[in-house]
Amino acid sequence: MKKTVGIILRENMAGENNDVPLYGFRRDLIPFLRKYDINVISIPVMFENANEFKKIKEVIDFCDGIIFPGGAGIRDLDYKIMEYLYEIDKPTLGICLGMQIMGKTFNGKERTKIEEENHKSEDKYVHAIIIKKESLLYKIIGEEKIMVNSRHRNQVPNTKLDYVAYSEDNVLEAIEDKNKKFFLGVQWHPESLLEDIYSKKLFDYFIEKL
Repeated sequence: MKKTVGIILRENMAGENNDVPLYGFRRDLIPFLRKYDINVISIPVMFENANEFKKIKEVIDFCDGIIFPGGAGIRDLDYKIMEYLYEIDKPTLGICLGMQIMGKTFNGKERTKIEEENHKSEDKYVHAIIIKKESLLYKIIGEEKIMVNSRHRNQVPNTKLDYVAYSEDNVLEAIEDKNKKFFLGVQWHPESLLEDIYSKKLFDYFIEKL
């Protein structure tokens, strides 16, 4: 039977006047996931109440792994979902905001604004990151230093999770708990680097752990 990956939907606005509310995620995530023989489902987070969380837990239990994609704004329910994923040891990949939610869920400080301009760009590669050799991320990537893209203005400066990668200007770029099957967050957008070997390695390992 095919494995199933669930994607937590983020709230967005569209339309000429930015007045049309939508749920979604960056569309380049789908072409990346279509490389794999898996099913993909979307998980909307609509209300902040116990009944909604119960429904989401049922969908999460059905899935073999979860992706927390990038976006804007953190909901209280995001923390509950992240805590549940950690508790049941469900393979979880956090991307950009998803990584920040991971960090904040586990004793992280409030997000702070990044002043350096090189962390918000639409360029393919924006800056280098340095990966700790003792980390799971290093085991996956196989390199201590790689180039990544970057589209964020905020960061979570600390967390009780393991800090495993930094940019050269000391912004936290990846966190993990290597005692879990796969609980890893990255600040960049590997899904937007379709032909990048390191992005492929990251997703390959995530899918392998489902």
